[in-house]
Amino acid sequence: MRKIDIIAKQQIGCGLSALGGLLTGGSSVFEVVYILSSLNFSLFQKISLPDSYKMFLSLCLFFGLSSMILGMVGAYILRKGYSKTNARVSILAIIFALLALFTPAAFGLDQPSLFFVGMLFGLALFLGSAAVSLTIPSDQVIKRRMFTSVEVATVALFSALYAMMIVFTYQVYPIPSPTGGFLHFGDFVIFTAALLFGGKVGGMAGAVGAVVADFYLGYPRWYVSIIAHGLGSHTRTCKEKTPSSAVSGVGCRWLYDGFHLLLCKHIH
Repeated sequence: MRKIDIIAKQQIGCGLSALGGLLTGGSSVFEVVYILSSLNFSLFQKISLPDSYKMFLSLCLFFGLSSMILGMVGAYILRKGYSKTNARVSILAIIFALLALFTPAAFGLDQPSLFFVGMLFGLALFLGSAAVSLTIPSDQVIKRRMFTSVEVATVALFSALYAMMIVFTYQVYPIPSPTGGFLHFGDFVIFTAALLFGGKVGGMAGAVGAVVADFYLGYPRWYVSIIAHGLGSHTRTCKEKTPSSAVSGVGCRWLYDGFHLLLCKHIH
């Protein structure tokens, strides 16, 4: 294949991926605005909604905007010459777009035709980008994997333990907190994971386990857990078995608590 043909295909694939991301992200935002307007709310006033609506709005935006970000990332990757990697990213973007598409139906809410058509066109563009990418010959492969198979298994184990500790504390043996709500000892699990296997594993286990527990308990501000529990647990110094690592762990614990308390007070 001539170089000019490869460049042309890369430009087509980049355009399809970026446009697909804009469509899926924009459609999810439109769906949220549509639902709020049907409830006589606007984006520029204080909103007080039932937990089910809060869960829907956060999920719809999360899936749709994640699909948009993946579309932009895929376009950038393809421009750099990683055609096979872009095909995988496009498939992941399709999965998130499908989740966003079926989220309103899962909550029994209306789907305006503009939202439905926009999501379908975005899905078609992602498919087109993946198909074009697979026809581009490329030897460039991102060799470094984000997680090894052992790390994936470790994250799954500690995420499950973390979620179980949270659910057990809140439903079986609740411990009142001086600041309101309840205490739980699940963070010992993720800090143990960070100490033994590194901050990357501990941070991912914290984010995944907390979100799973939030979904099970019906907590509408689950997205806060991704930042508060995930980033609060991601500390490389915890991997070092030194006295300074213990001090760092306590500091991260305090930082996480303060950040989580601040968000919970200001996000309603």
